[in-house]
Order: sequence, then C-alpha cells, then structure tokens
Amino acid sequence: MSNIFYKHWLKRDGGLYKDLAFCNHKDRIKMLDDLISYCKKSTKEIKTNPLLYKYKSLIKPNERAIKLYCKLKKFCNKHKDVKQIQ
Repeated sequence: MSNIFYKHWLKRDGGLYKDLAFCNHKDRIKMLDDLISYCKKSTKEIKTNPLLYKYKSLIKPNERAIKLYCKLKKFCNKHKDVKQIQ
C-alpha cells in the first residue's frame, strides 16, 4: 500500500500528515497518543486554573483536536500496513 499520509500532505500541506508519513506504525500511534494527552492536559488546566480563565476559548478547539487525533489513531490501527517514507 502506498503512503496515504504522504499523498494527503502533498495535496493539502498539513504538517501533521507529513510527520505521520515519515513514521512507522508504532511511532504514529505514540505521537497521536502524546498529542491527545497534551490536549487533554491543557484543557483540564484551563478549566481548573482561575488564572487561565481568559484562555477558555481554547477548550473547544482542543476538544475538536482530540476528536481528530482519535480518528487518525483509529485509521492508523485499521491500516497498519502503510509503510513509512524513507
């Protein structure tokens, strides 16, 4: 199977897709897990810390990003045979 992340990056120039194209399956999952945990952590910090209340507008984008990363993770798990670009 050709690298669909690389093809997507060529069409749309998304940095995340370029990173996914140059990683193997294990590294892709690890990177997406790290991104998900970072978004969850920053959302929790904004909600609990009164000094960060002025950044509450970042909560919805973080939640949307978590959804995207979960969809990408599900896609990666479904297509484990996508090879990394050398």
